[in-house]
Amino acid sequence: MRSSIIFFLIPALFIHPCFSQTKAQITDVDFHLEDRYIVVNYNLTGTLPKEQLTIDLKFLTENSETITPRTVTGDAGTKEFGAGMKTILWDVVADQVELSGSLKASVTITSSKILYSGPSNALLSVLIPGLGGYFVGNSKARAVLTTMSVAGLMGYGIFQKIKADQYYVDYNSSKVTAEIPELYTIANDANHKYFLATRIAAGIWALDIIYVAIKGGSNRKAAESAYSSFSGGRFSINYACSGLQIGYYVTF
Repeated sequence: MRSSIIFFLIPALFIHPCFSQTKAQITDVDFHLEDRYIVVNYNLTGTLPKEQLTIDLKFLTENSETITPRTVTGDAGTKEFGAGMKTILWDVVADQVELSGSLKASVTITSSKILYSGPSNALLSVLIPGLGGYFVGNSKARAVLTTMSVAGLMGYGIFQKIKADQYYVDYNSSKVTAEIPELYTIANDANHKYFLATRIAAGIWALDIIYVAIKGGSNRKAAESAYSSFSGGRFSINYACSGLQIGYYVTF
């Protein structure tokens, strides 16, 4: 008997970014000193669904020098922020910075992308029915129902196939003339149920793959159109000219 090895090629990434210019804007930047932290507040508006932004914080001295905080927490970095008031904490003690004079806070959006689940998720549904639909669609119940339906029908079909084969063996080996037609009928009926169940399961499986490919393509178009409808200018850069005023040399 020859043995065979089946290789499954699984894509590593099915969440794709759509890069372009953002509608998001940063306003109302302000900051104050609180214990060992400089607390920066700002308002973020115009974000899109599933939009991932990269937001950076810098400070400008009165000598036009730039200070880039390293130890920051809160609403900075790269993630899905959503609109609303945001807060960044800069641990000046951990960074061991020396500050003097007046400071200005600069909060900027340096990059933007919309994350979407694309048509390549159909490959997941090739491996497991319903799995791709779990990622591209809003209804998780549909994906779970698809998986359960295909698995249930396949299991039922396999059971009927085993039953049909057993009755067919009994039919061929039977010496009782009266039971031969009955055994044949039962075997034939079980084989028919096997054929019907597995074909329906295969049909649902195939439809799920097609659905995921179409829905993934629709997600990609929606992500692209979300940006293409925007014809605005540049990323917003805002400063807090009032706020923390350090009139003497301070070492943290």
